Amino acid sequence: MREHGGNLDQAQLRFGGRAEDWIDLSTGINRLPYPVGEVSLHAWSALPSRAAIEALHRAVQQACRTSAPVLAMGGAQAAIQLLPQLAPPGRARILAPTYNEYAGVLSAAGWEVQEIAEPDALAGADLAIVVNPNNPDGRRHMPRDLLAMLPRVGRLVIDESFADAVPQLSLAPEADRPRLLILRSFGKFYGLAGLRLGFA
Repeated sequence: MREHGGNLDQAQLRFGGRAEDWIDLSTGINRLPYPVGEVSLHAWSALPSRAAIEALHRAVQQACRTSAPVLAMGGAQAAIQLLPQLAPPGRARILAPTYNEYAGVLSAAGWEVQEIAEPDALAGADLAIVVNPNNPDGRRHMPRDLLAMLPRVGRLVIDESFADAVPQLSLAPEADRPRLLILRSFGKFYGLAGLRLGFA
């Protein structure tokens, strides 16, 4: 089973202390959540209408400064689970170390997965994956450098789950380019882990 973080109870069993004694950074979720305010009872008990979803997509396009189509999903994790279906299994290269779900999901679907340490080693991959800024080490890549990689790979996936903190790194304004897929997470920055919302 791949670890996702957030197992503070296990750490307490091993090392002791109460939950409030710990500063738990393991999940990569903002510990100072956005002040949501009151949520209507209707929002808790009804599925969103098509108009509400379209309004959400427009809001994301505006926030990410893009005119590219947007698809709301059950967190960025839902998009990761669908990646193997973009094309028949081939060669995937993942700039590592990074979030461990990519390698696991692709390997399970029959992809040949290689974790590489330098961006230039992505060249030649059918599917190239970069988390920018990276989880867990915070490594960053300039948009121009990532765009230069686009003609050298079959499809380039940029996971921008932590890009709200550094919007100048975002390739979302370029997301209408062929073979470029941008993933975004809502919960990471806004600290709303219970709201499974992400975008492709």
